[in-house]
Amino acid sequence: MMTHDERPMLAIDSCSDLTPEIVARFDVEELHFPFTLNGAEHLDDFGRSFPHRDFYAAMRAGAAPTTAQIPRAAFESLFRKAAESGRTLVYLGFSSGLSGTLDTAHLVRQAVLADHPNADIRIVDTLNASAAEGFLVYHAMRMHADGASADEIVQFVESRKLLVNGFFTLENLEALRRGGRISDAAAAAGAVLDIKPILTIDREGKLVLKRSVRGRKKSVSTLLDIMQERRDPSLGDVVAVVHADAPEEAAALKAAVQERFAPSEILELPVGPVIGSHVGPGMLALVFWGKERER
Repeated sequence: MMTHDERPMLAIDSCSDLTPEIVARFDVEELHFPFTLNGAEHLDDFGRSFPHRDFYAAMRAGAAPTTAQIPRAAFESLFRKAAESGRTLVYLGFSSGLSGTLDTAHLVRQAVLADHPNADIRIVDTLNASAAEGFLVYHAMRMHADGASADEIVQFVESRKLLVNGFFTLENLEALRRGGRISDAAAAAGAVLDIKPILTIDREGKLVLKRSVRGRKKSVSTLLDIMQERRDPSLGDVVAVVHADAPEEAAALKAAVQERFAPSEILELPVGPVIGSHVGPGMLALVFWGKERER
């Protein structure tokens, strides 16, 4: 068994949308994305300093939050801490297909290596976002807690990241419209027709529309049907039920998952303010191990 000083440092970011209780169970470093709401800047710190329900209440009242990348200084502080301690650092990062944050991380890594050429700093693109990222990170954190090496953690994440199946649906299209993901006309038509998109993350870590259905009830049943089609419990029997301030619907979805699939563990994960800024309140999702993502 490795001593603490021999164990790699493991770093995660707040777009993994884990609960503070889960994060607290593990010895990990945290990197926090900032967001601005009603003119005030906050850190997405897994809901500790700014409760998710307050954030979504503000959005429902008409607030239009904005988000930013993890500051360079945060990477600088963490990477230098690892280099100066002599410990290997593994950072599991938010998808490069949705943010330039990993570009910043790589630039900072090069700067730190210039001063500490023997430092071992590994940056892993999870190609996932929100609780799909969190699902992968959760398994990596458990490995780390069990004494896995940096090589073992990186190999696991690289081999499994395209087997994370995350599918989600939205309450409405307003946040996607405001973020420029869809046109005003498409959002208006969607509202009139009660269109609910089913979205996922593709092989490049980008957001894609899987299908569109009419009505919330149909969109939720479609999530379960997709899980039926794609799930592979031989890869692991954990499932995540995810929501953006929709606890009652999440509880019903969790019960449906338990009845239909009887997984060994169901994680209930929140959507934090950075992801929530782009999807809006009411998002529901299922995350599970399954078929490799399609090209």
